[in-house]
Amino acid sequence: MSQSTYDQLIHSNVGLNQGVLRDVLIPSILGEETSGILYWAGKDLAHQFPVSNEDQLVTLFNQLGFGTLTKQKSSAKQQTWQLGGPIVEQRLKFDHVDFNLEAGFIAQQLELQTNATTEAQVVEQKKNAVQILVQSDLKDPSLDTEPIKFLQVETQSDEGAE
Repeated sequence: MSQSTYDQLIHSNVGLNQGVLRDVLIPSILGEETSGILYWAGKDLAHQFPVSNEDQLVTLFNQLGFGTLTKQKSSAKQQTWQLGGPIVEQRLKFDHVDFNLEAGFIAQQLELQTNATTEAQVVEQKKNAVQILVQSDLKDPSLDTEPIKFLQVETQSDEGAE
């Protein structure tokens, strides 16, 4: 790790621990396969944290430290999401930053919710946000046959209730 990478991470919202793992160690280990493996890891992670609707997906994204997720456009077959916030802005300052973990996570969550085969891809990285395009094939049902037990995601208003 270079001094400039260390300085960026230690003074960022990402944090040294998460930043080193996500943007230094994993790419170092996986090399050219990083994007593909992170995409499928995101899909697998979504299986472990399934949520029943898009509002819970947005909340969970924030809780996982992925950033602030906002739906920009939506049709029956296609959605455009924006991933932003301080963590994303900080990560975008690095060379070769990858958001395929997040894209895979979104794709799998929406596939679990709709039961339609769904894929996602990062289509644009701006200075402060990332655009993710999600496409679902409503005529192609998901191959997941296991029953899904969705999480009950806590929201800010839930945290104070007992």
